[in-house]
Amino acid sequence: MSFFKNQNSIASVEPVITVSAETVAKVSNRVELKSQIIEFEADPSSDLIALVTRANTQDYSHRSKKGLVFIFDKNIKSGEYTFKNSPFANFYYFETGTIPGFTTSHEYKPTQGSFTVEVISNTSEKLHYNINFDFKAVHKGDELSIKGQSTYIVLFRTL
Repeated sequence: MSFFKNQNSIASVEPVITVSAETVAKVSNRVELKSQIIEFEADPSSDLIALVTRANTQDYSHRSKKGLVFIFDKNIKSGEYTFKNSPFANFYYFETGTIPGFTTSHEYKPTQGSFTVEVISNTSEKLHYNINFDFKAVHKGDELSIKGQSTYIVLFRTL
């Protein structure tokens, strides 16, 4: 799944990307979310980046994943933000569910809460962000409280 449209980039010119990251969050009425897979994607036509955390990836059915999606300008500033002045172009908690022969995803959109962003590094070789979050999110009337912390380190290397 791509969060951005690609404009025919040439792989040999692109840097090799390594992501080192961790997310741990408490989600109401759920077990603790501990990251297993982290995905980084950059929009080729803007400074927007996507950092996606997935958990429950070892689920036998491969259909009970959950996670967080942060999409924001890579030049985000360190600071404390509320839901109303959020620096994120998009942010949500998601869960997948299944019935035989069909898998779907539920996006829990934030309705209130706070975020603290700490920018450790923002260079052409390295992005490093610490994001603390405490928010409420809703999907079709189902409200969850989600509180946790993410650390994302993205390294760019040439071949």
